[in-house]
Amino acid sequence: MVAALASALAGCSAESAGAISFGAMSHDDHLRCAAQISSYDRLMASGEAERDPQIVSKSLVALMTHLNAYAIPQGIGEPEAFAALNQLRDELLGSVQPGELRAAVVACIEYAEKSGV
Repeated sequence: MVAALASALAGCSAESAGAISFGAMSHDDHLRCAAQISSYDRLMASGEAERDPQIVSKSLVALMTHLNAYAIPQGIGEPEAFAALNQLRDELLGSVQPGELRAAVVACIEYAEKSGV
C-alpha cells in the first residue's frame, strides 16, 4: 500500500490536487500529505531544498492535521500512524524531486488551512 502511494505521487501536483477538498480526501491521501510535508521538512533541514519560511511556519500544524485525519477515523494509534508516516516519508525521499515535493506540500498545507479543523 505504501509503495503504491509513493508511485501515485508522481502524478500529484498542486494543480491536479486542487480538484478535491480536505473532506473528500481518502485516508491514504491524508497520509500521503503528511509524509510529503515531513519529507520536505527533512530536505529543508538538510539543505537539499531551500528553506521556505511560509512552509516552515505552517508545516507542523498541516502535517498533524493530515496525520490525524488519516489515523483517527480508522482507529489507528499514534505509534502505528507515525510508523506509516515514517515509512512513506523515507520512500518519498528516495523517489521524488524536491520541486515536485514542494508543489505537493503547498497544496497539502492549503487543504489543511481550508479544512476548518
